[in-house]
Amino acid sequence: MTILDIAVVLGQALLVTNESTGQKTECRVVSVRLVTDGKYVVAFEFIAPNANFWKMTFPVKGTKPLRRMVAARVAL
Repeated sequence: MTILDIAVVLGQALLVTNESTGQKTECRVVSVRLVTDGKYVVAFEFIAPNANFWKMTFPVKGTKPLRRMVAARVAL
């Protein structure tokens, strides 16, 4: 999902660029919603399978989240 200044229509093709890598891929608009400031919230889907376009990693399904230790506060 992204916010655009210009109107798009359902089914329209977009060329999406990953600004970190410069990689580009074609997507299709699947949802458009006008927001109050005249901008559009747009959801899109990849046309060709691209498993790691955003270069993100996710934990394996079923993995328990790590718990961070918080230093205990001691009242004197």
